[in-house]
Amino acid sequence: MNLNKYPLVSTNEHLTFEFLSEGPNGSIKKVVYFEAIGDNLFNLAFGDWSEFEQGIDDKVRSNNHDRDKVMATVAATVIEFIKHYPKAIIFAKGSTPSRTRLYQIGIFANWHEISQLFVIEGLISGVWQPFEKHVNYHAFMASLK
Repeated sequence: MNLNKYPLVSTNEHLTFEFLSEGPNGSIKKVVYFEAIGDNLFNLAFGDWSEFEQGIDDKVRSNNHDRDKVMATVAATVIEFIKHYPKAIIFAKGSTPSRTRLYQIGIFANWHEISQLFVIEGLISGVWQPFEKHVNYHAFMASLK
């Protein structure tokens, strides 16, 4: 995917990625963290870094007018992560239904490229099924083809 994205910094384990969102609200540190939650199953956690909480705040709205660039950067972390953990299954769900919908819009918008690299499944009514473009899912899983 040749989308405009921010430069990334990652840990040696390639589980945590950081970047700076730049916009009218200044530089905002964003963090993507892949947390092991099962055998080869990783939760994708994403949000603004909170100095107060010393962790990711996935509820805050930064409103830095760079949503597409931020989402492209998060997608780049998935690709970088999977290079180091090729057997991983990545679980992603937004902290709110509207954020989950934003993930779905991003998958849909880049489906041609994504579907060549990944198997994507969506969760609906408690059942995982192959991703379809016009279905509203509650969560997603991605694994390498």
